[in-house]
Amino acid sequence: MQTNEALRALRGDIPAQHRAQKAMEKVIADWRSSGLGGVARDELKRFGEGAEWKDCPTLVQLIRDHAMATALVTPLIEGIAAALRDHPFGHVPFRHQLSDGVAMLQLIEAGPAVVTLLAYGEEAAVPAPETVSFSDVERHEIVLSGSADLRIAELIQETGTHAAIDCSPRRVVEGEPMHFPPDIARIAEKIHGQMVVLRVARSPLHPRPSRAFRLDDGSLVHRASGDRGESRREIAMAVLGRMGRHEAAPLLAELAREGSDHFRWQALRECIALDSATGFDALTECANTADDPLAGHAGALRAHLLEAYPQLATVQETMACPA
Repeated sequence: MQTNEALRALRGDIPAQHRAQKAMEKVIADWRSSGLGGVARDELKRFGEGAEWKDCPTLVQLIRDHAMATALVTPLIEGIAAALRDHPFGHVPFRHQLSDGVAMLQLIEAGPAVVTLLAYGEEAAVPAPETVSFSDVERHEIVLSGSADLRIAELIQETGTHAAIDCSPRRVVEGEPMHFPPDIARIAEKIHGQMVVLRVARSPLHPRPSRAFRLDDGSLVHRASGDRGESRREIAMAVLGRMGRHEAAPLLAELAREGSDHFRWQALRECIALDSATGFDALTECANTADDPLAGHAGALRAHLLEAYPQLATVQETMACPA
């Protein structure tokens, strides 16, 4: 095991840690409260509250004007770089992510609207993608530097299990603006060196689930909640199920009565897997509620389970009449 001596020294120097973090936080605060960063933040708040894109002139110009977009980002990056030179182990207080060659730094957040900086390396390109994902997000982007060959996928029609998708190639270069509504996605097929993109995006208050489809036949391969809160609860439900926490079954049955259709269906599935009696009772309640949008699916699953496991009918009768 190797130990970095500088990190070891910093670990024991609490005042140095505080100085490094305060230096980083000052850079961010100064950028957000002055100049273009402050204006963009105020307008992003209105955009997040539901204002039309065309009624946000600063954001519109930001995505159309390469010089303006660069002027927004450059002071921030230079300030962060300077702070890191003085405090090499300082932590940049932004939400960030690095996955499959794509680095993401979330610069501003105003409710469901965000400004994000994305950097794509050559390893981010996927020469032969098999699937494409669509999420309920409106995105406006401008290429700050670099270029790439993209595949633009448009969702023409969608059923519960399949989608008709039209694909076309597109090359984007430095200074080029892009607009992607929720039914259009882009796939990076080749990055020329590196590409940096500034993105302004907005999700609705109650987003539809994100879906992934196969490009060859349009079949649905994955569906996930578009709501972060629901996603966290889905993960929690899955963890409870894998841990075998049977006492959580009544809670899952209750969760199956609220939220989006996707979330409620996941709660029903997890409840049935965790405790068949409690889950089957919740499933029956859903199937018997005529105005429930899940009633048809619940009825079909109930019939299938009764055919495969006739003993469920006996269990339900016992629960209904404990005497």
